[in-house]
Amino acid sequence: MDDLPAQLLRAALDYVLGRLRGMATPAKLKDAVDGALPPDTGPVAALIDAGLAKADEASALLAAGNIAGAAVATWDAVGQFFAAAALLGVDAGSAAQRAVEKQRPKALLSQLGLTAPTATASGSAVELAWTRRDVRVALFRVGTVRLVVALSGTGLRMSVRGGQVRIDLGQATAGVLRILIGAAGSAAADFELTVDHRGLTAGGSLGPIALPARLDAQVVELEGLELALEPGGPTMGLTVRSRLAVDIAGVIGARVDGSGVRLMLDATRILRGEPPFGEGEGAVVAVPPRGIGLSLTAGPARGSGYLLVLPDGYGGVLDIMLGPVKVTAFGLLRSSGADGMSFVAVMSVSFPVPIELGLLFTLNAVGGIVGLGVGIDPAAISSGLKDGVLDNLLFPEDVRKAAPTILQSLGRIFPAQRGGFVVGPMLRLGWGRPVTLVTLDVAVLLAVPDPVMIVLGRARSVIPDESVAIIDLRAAVMAQVGRGIVLVRAELYSSRIGFVSVYGGIGLLIRFGDDRTVVLSAGGFHPTYTRKPPELADLSRIGAEMSPPIGLQLRVQGYVALTPNTVQFGGAIEIAYSVGIAAVRGALTLDALIQFDPFGFEVDITASAHVEALGCALFGVSLALHLSGPSPWRVSGTGKVTLPWPLPDPSISFGPVQFGDAPAAPPPPPVRPLGLVADALRRPGAWQRIDRQGAPSPVRLAPLPDGALVLEPWGLMRTSQRLAPLDMTLERWGAASVEPAGCRLALAGAVRIGPEGPERTDADHSPVAETFGVGQFMSLTKDAQLAAPEFEERTGGVAIDPSDAAADAGVLRGFATSATMAYEDSWPGAPEKKSSGVGFFDLSGWARFVLDAGPAGATRLRVDDRYRADDLERRIAVRQVSETLVTDVRTGAVIAEFAPWTDAVHTASQSLGGLASMTKVVVS
Repeated sequence: MDDLPAQLLRAALDYVLGRLRGMATPAKLKDAVDGALPPDTGPVAALIDAGLAKADEASALLAAGNIAGAAVATWDAVGQFFAAAALLGVDAGSAAQRAVEKQRPKALLSQLGLTAPTATASGSAVELAWTRRDVRVALFRVGTVRLVVALSGTGLRMSVRGGQVRIDLGQATAGVLRILIGAAGSAAADFELTVDHRGLTAGGSLGPIALPARLDAQVVELEGLELALEPGGPTMGLTVRSRLAVDIAGVIGARVDGSGVRLMLDATRILRGEPPFGEGEGAVVAVPPRGIGLSLTAGPARGSGYLLVLPDGYGGVLDIMLGPVKVTAFGLLRSSGADGMSFVAVMSVSFPVPIELGLLFTLNAVGGIVGLGVGIDPAAISSGLKDGVLDNLLFPEDVRKAAPTILQSLGRIFPAQRGGFVVGPMLRLGWGRPVTLVTLDVAVLLAVPDPVMIVLGRARSVIPDESVAIIDLRAAVMAQVGRGIVLVRAELYSSRIGFVSVYGGIGLLIRFGDDRTVVLSAGGFHPTYTRKPPELADLSRIGAEMSPPIGLQLRVQGYVALTPNTVQFGGAIEIAYSVGIAAVRGALTLDALIQFDPFGFEVDITASAHVEALGCALFGVSLALHLSGPSPWRVSGTGKVTLPWPLPDPSISFGPVQFGDAPAAPPPPPVRPLGLVADALRRPGAWQRIDRQGAPSPVRLAPLPDGALVLEPWGLMRTSQRLAPLDMTLERWGAASVEPAGCRLALAGAVRIGPEGPERTDADHSPVAETFGVGQFMSLTKDAQLAAPEFEERTGGVAIDPSDAAADAGVLRGFATSATMAYEDSWPGAPEKKSSGVGFFDLSGWARFVLDAGPAGATRLRVDDRYRADDLERRIAVRQVSETLVTDVRTGAVIAEFAPWTDAVHTASQSLGGLASMTKVVVS
């Protein structure tokens, strides 16, 4: 710690400890704090003794140089004395204030002329504050000075805060700077000096402010000086910058902006009452210029340029007339540290006479943008549309005058990016002859290596002419394709129709990937909507403001937004009429949000009217209503009447009043089937040893003690699960939805056997069918639920043939088999026939009657051949009941052959066809 801060803290602690020792008895404490001794002074004396013991501990720490530890121990001692004062009927704050007032400290308090302090005490700290106005210290005249000393369990802190501190620069400086400023030059600032266990720090704020200055020279003209106060540690830098203009014979001109000096103000010298500016090396530091401008006027070539010095490089603008052609350019050259250099430039050429394109369109200017080592920040463009950021990028009007703003926008839009490259053309088109009514600036930018294409547009329509514009509309447009989104955004800004200002933003966002969404908004979103996409979060309300010169003001705003799960809309109307010091104001707002899943809505309506005088409300009424529902319905509202002071403002509220059904239980969280199925296949029970089809195992090996799977050379390995079917579109998971929606799981790729490395080889495999209740994985209508099979065989895993995988031997054949059922018809009196391997049923007359009268008797097969005597034996093969044919219900044309029922449902829904017969019957 610096010597002076240590001395100040040591002096403050010595004063506190000495003051505590001056109250070493109950009687002395009574005199110091103006309290009343209790009949029994024993408890008071005990607390005083404990405080003195802590004070001795603090003195020992102070002698050892441990100022921070001494401050903490001193606080403990003060706490004991506060407790003793409480027994005398005096609170801690009053005790501290009275004790200090009875014996005030010297030094700084005497120098500043401070008298009685104010004391604030809490359970963790005590703070003493002295305040005085119009104090003079050295070269400073302080409007308000405040000294604060705070002692707490964390240590001691002293602060001197000065408000409206005037610095006499003319007396503080010398040489050329004093000549420029003048002997009476001064500046005002606010600053603060703080001393604690960390040392001395200074802080403050000043300007920058302009100072009067003078300089008499033939070539150089001093346009003014700029003053700024920059805090930093124990010193503060008082920076004086100049603005110089140079003119050589009217041909070459130059302007140097920001060169000057920095004077270091020493806080230690300020506390000692000495002149604040240090001496010797480092007291005065040269400040380089912030920018240099050049101009040239030489015959047909005339123009100007500006070079700006940046913390990380340089920026420049150029505006030259080469005969009738105007050339404009501006750019940045920056050092990106480890990423190397980055460069971006914008250049344009304006034609004195627009080129006719036909249909009243003209080409007014061309240009381009190129950047190396830079990327493009779409967010910076999007957020700056309503602030006119494209005015600084696409064909700016006066690049030299607006050079700092243009270069700042250029650096924000094109940040440094290692390996980045940006390029794109620019066009300025016009429409209307002989007067251009609409001007359109367009730029198409492509950025790599993170590819993105951005189209920028700026349009302006002025009717009838810019000098006497009745209608002046300005719009900025941005479109982005790439980086996972498609974004179109437009903002109307700085526009008016007559004396009505119009503004507003509109945007469309399509985002791909895991967080995919589609959002359309005009004017923004509902105030309470929390899932605003960042790309459209700051859209301006669609609105208009009217302020005719008759005291009437009218503002109308609105918005509407569509998201995948909500519809939002609302608006506001504000009207005011003022006459002199009086005004009448009224407002009406509406905000509505409708949510689809789960269904619900919220509507908020507010209305207010006020009468004001001199900006203060004399009388007013405010109403608010909130409605939400429908499960359950809720209504609430508030009302308030504003009355003139000092009358109270009565208010009333009701609700929420609730009626209707309670809200339904929230749906279960979405399920990600991929992880669940993968976990199921990793379980040991999912892996089994099975026999090869048609070749039962000659022997069966005993299991291993550790339960590991044993596989014979002639055996097969089977892995399967019954959690969810594979190769099937999953629309839901019971009552829960699935993510991603409509996913389809499959075991893709080759099955490889062996350790990691080149020894791993492919093995033959075939699918294994499992039985699933497919209805729980599909979103079906009630009719489809009735037609759906309860269970269906779908792929659940694979069977793997590991035998001689490297030699591609032991090819595994498919396991799927189909079983057929054969039926025979028997007619009375017909010769008895038997079919090999097929059972024969002798149907009696009544059984035949039942058969003919039922659904089987109505089939085309039975109707056509009911009583034919020949070919009485028929063999019918019936496929699984879940096999379904897809046909067009209007034309009867076959759309898809027989397939599992679940696949047929998806085919029918996609082709707008219908499901045909539930079974396929084949006559053999």
